Amino acid sequence: MTRRYFRPLKLKTVVDTLHFIRQEIVRDDRDGLEHVDALLRMYGAEPMALNMPRKAPKDFRKGELRRMVLEALREGPQTGAEIAKAVNARKPHMDYKRVYKRVYICLWAQKQRGLVGHEGRLWKRGDQRRPPVICLDREEHQAFRPVPCPVL
Repeated sequence: MTRRYFRPLKLKTVVDTLHFIRQEIVRDDRDGLEHVDALLRMYGAEPMALNMPRKAPKDFRKGELRRMVLEALREGPQTGAEIAKAVNARKPHMDYKRVYKRVYICLWAQKQRGLVGHEGRLWKRGDQRRPPVICLDREEHQAFRPVPCPVL
C-alpha cells in the first residue's frame, strides 16, 4: 500500500536545513541572513548559538603541489628543505613552515606510489619505467583487420 498523504517534516530536519543555508550565506557573503535567522528563531533555535566551522582556503589546486615537487626533483636529488624552498619561491604568500609540512606529506604519498624515493636525506625521482609498448611489424600492422561487430 502506498502512502498518498503528505508526511510532515520533522522539526530537526527543518532546523538543520536552515542552519546549512545560514552557513552558506555567511561564508559566501550573500543576502538573506536576517530572514534565515528569523525562521530559526521562529522554530525555537538561537542562530548565534549554532556552530559554524570556517571554510579553510585551499593553498594548492588539485595536483599542483605534486607537479611542483616533481619539477624540483627534475633538476636532480634534493633535500626536503630545498624542495620546500623551491615550492615557496613559487608560492611566496604561504608560510614556509606550512609549505615544508605539505611538501613532506606530498613526498611521502609519492614515495608510496613509487614516483619518488630517498637515499638518506636526499629525495630523487623514482623509476619512471613503464611497461613496454607492443609494436607490430609493418606487415602485421597492414594485415590487421578489426572484427566487425554483429548487427542485432
